[in-house]
Amino acid sequence: MLKIIQIVELKPYEIIAKFSSNELRKIDFTSLTEKFPSLKNPAIFSTARIDDYPTIVWDNLGKVQELDGQIKNCPLDFSPETLYRLSISVD
Repeated sequence: MLKIIQIVELKPYEIIAKFSSNELRKIDFTSLTEKFPSLKNPAIFSTARIDDYPTIVWDNLGKVQELDGQIKNCPLDFSPETLYRLSISVD
């Protein structure tokens, strides 16, 4: 099971992360900003952090519908495996 253990570099729409495999990989989030437009804002994108899973997360950018129908904010994150597939190796 892959984990993201460190954000090494963070630029708008791009993160270089260290995975539990000790690989450094560059993740381009450009394509994901269409589905998650809040990430287009560089100030919001720069709030990325590592959570307890551990993976990259942005607080309060996700939405979830509760059983009573209310829509609530929740963290926005992506599985480390998905981020690994979206990434390229950094030499």
